[in-house]
Amino acid sequence: MKKLILGLVLIVVLVGAVACGKSEEQSPQSGITGPRTTYATQVPAPTIITKGGFDTGAPPPVVSIPSSAPQAGSGSVAYDSVSIDRMIIRSGYMTLVVEDVAASIDDITRLAGTYNGFVVSSNSWKDGDRMMGNITIRVEVQRFDEAIAALHALAVEVRSESTSGQDVTEEYVDLAARLRNLEAAEAQLLKLMEEKTEKVTDILEVQRELVKTRGEIEQTKGRMQFLEQSASMSSLQVNLEQSKLSAEFSADTRNVKEGQDVRFFPKISGGFSPYSYSWNFGDGGTSTEESPVHAYKTDGNYTVTLKVTDDRGNPAEDVRTDYITVLPGWSGSNVADAAWDGLVAFFRVIVNIIIWVGIFSPLWIVILVILYFTWWRKRKKA
Repeated sequence: MKKLILGLVLIVVLVGAVACGKSEEQSPQSGITGPRTTYATQVPAPTIITKGGFDTGAPPPVVSIPSSAPQAGSGSVAYDSVSIDRMIIRSGYMTLVVEDVAASIDDITRLAGTYNGFVVSSNSWKDGDRMMGNITIRVEVQRFDEAIAALHALAVEVRSESTSGQDVTEEYVDLAARLRNLEAAEAQLLKLMEEKTEKVTDILEVQRELVKTRGEIEQTKGRMQFLEQSASMSSLQVNLEQSKLSAEFSADTRNVKEGQDVRFFPKISGGFSPYSYSWNFGDGGTSTEESPVHAYKTDGNYTVTLKVTDDRGNPAEDVRTDYITVLPGWSGSNVADAAWDGLVAFFRVIVNIIIWVGIFSPLWIVILVILYFTWWRKRKKA
């Protein structure tokens, strides 16, 4: 009995050893047995180590890039591990309040050159009495944070600021793999072109495929180059506002009757909020509200004044002479006054007629005498 059990144990051990030997001969990655040939792969990826939260101090991740080069005699694919740092495209957006927009654009242009960068675009314009502008620059990614700090120093106030980073490592690795595939295909096509082919149609077909493959290679290289340049040079877009305070106002109507409400609306630009308001409506009325409502009690033309002060004490003023016209409203005294004025005007007309008749009375007498004698002679003859 013991001999039988010992024999069974030996059989199980032998079967297990055979199974392990077969599994070692099989490739764990591709599932293909036999020897493997490894092709060296070179990826033209730049080393990009960014700041501001992207560089953690840890070693860069290892990215596995598949190599499409076929193995000799087997047609299998080998995989190599190529180490590249994370490729991050960094961008920044800022809105700055500055004392002089034109001078700030010049300062930012010089700043870009200091950080081995350049100006992408810049422009300025006038909004009322206030200058506005924007400028986009690119600087070395290693000096991105330094450039932002320098922009802070140029500003009177930073209205807004944001930074972003786009990780394009995966796209770049995919492009590198695609480029190797295309170059391998190009090599095969060139090999076919070198072989003697009797059919012209076959030669033309190979040429068409070769042209197509070369076009795709150029596109892939161009995209890789774009990603490399974008990752090595960060973009900074800066909007500029002049710190000069400007104040204007308008009214919902400029011609009103006595007692009718008028609402006023301010238009403030520049300066530093919050703002304080001081209104003078020209009839002794005042207000400190932002958009006050005022009713004029007496007809006439009124000059309105708005004074604005920002949070730092900078003043601005807008004066509109004879801005509001107030017409008289209805009342009994107004009607009586109008009637009396009409009666006086009527008597003035009558008096004027009498005066004119008195002035020309001698002429009228002569004309009447002539008419009488003419009539008398005609009657005598009859």
